[in-house]
Amino acid sequence: MIGKCANIIVDWLIKSKVVEENEKELYSYALYNVVLSISPLLLAIGFGLCMRSISKSVVVILPFMIIRKYSGGYHTKHLWSCLLCSSLSLFLSIILSLYLKCGWLLALLTIGAIISLVYFSPIDNENRTLSKDERVRYKKTTIILLFFILLIDVLLFCFGQYAYSVCISVGIMLSASLQFPCILKNDQKK
Repeated sequence: MIGKCANIIVDWLIKSKVVEENEKELYSYALYNVVLSISPLLLAIGFGLCMRSISKSVVVILPFMIIRKYSGGYHTKHLWSCLLCSSLSLFLSIILSLYLKCGWLLALLTIGAIISLVYFSPIDNENRTLSKDERVRYKKTTIILLFFILLIDVLLFCFGQYAYSVCISVGIMLSASLQFPCILKNDQKK
């Protein structure tokens, strides 16, 4: 579906003489990837509209999107199952962020998720295996990103923005939780 929409848009760009016909495949691929990468944000905004909490929904998804890019995790085999699982995970995470209270238990769970992310990241995708250099670079990037996201989380807590601190913690935990199926699968292979 996303691919068809991308092709329609690129065809329109070709007819408008913005894009050359011989570049159609490149632009279709680029547009497909842009839509796919912002779809979690669009989903979060949609769920946020329904729950009258757009800002909290966005604050849940942003750490997830940033961390997930470098930490890796579970991927479904089909786009429809990806959208379904992503929607359900995101919806449950947003609901969780609205009802969780800031406290020691949440802090411990967040630290546990960060430790897990640092230890297990990056997790290879079946569609693309990382080289040794990429693995080192992705691990370092994950650690740096986690440091800054945790710093923002702590600052929000210190300034009394507990609801947003909870949202960031949930986003971190969502990233870590999507690594568990891969970790379990790798353990079963060994």
